[in-house]
Amino acid sequence: MRAFLLATVVMLTAACVGMPKRPEGAPSRVVVVGASVVQKPAPRGLVGDVFGDDEPRDVVAREGAEALRSRGYQVLGVELTPGPAPTVEQCAALARQYRADAVVVLELTRLDLSAVQPLGRAEVQLESMMVDPQGQVLSSDEHRSTTSETLYRARTDWRSHVRQAVIQAIRELP
Repeated sequence: MRAFLLATVVMLTAACVGMPKRPEGAPSRVVVVGASVVQKPAPRGLVGDVFGDDEPRDVVAREGAEALRSRGYQVLGVELTPGPAPTVEQCAALARQYRADAVVVLELTRLDLSAVQPLGRAEVQLESMMVDPQGQVLSSDEHRSTTSETLYRARTDWRSHVRQAVIQAIRELP
């Protein structure tokens, strides 16, 4: 029993160390907006057939909210937008509506899965933006990454590659 508790504590500590915490003075109450201009990829393999319901914007928003929570942010809401990301003015209005400190927008702009089957790699391009209720852009960045996963699921399911890119983008937010 002690070994189990010790192993649990060690794993939890290791998980917390991997994601940087929210800096002091940074916005703490946020709304996440998931957007995507990428079409939903066709399911690949058994895992993709079974779990193939998600739209890219759903995955981006869900994973973004979870990554923000792990950094110490309080996520007040998650919004999905079809097509491109909302404007700065729309983000500021959304922040005021939720009474949030900021809106975090994550937009998937490119997802290349041509190398996912043979190599377990995908190219993911993601844009992130953090806007406060007054319309000031606190952070804006474009992230291009080549994700690499060796697990079977990663070679048949695009979600793990998008998740990895979202986590990397969230790490760079203030």
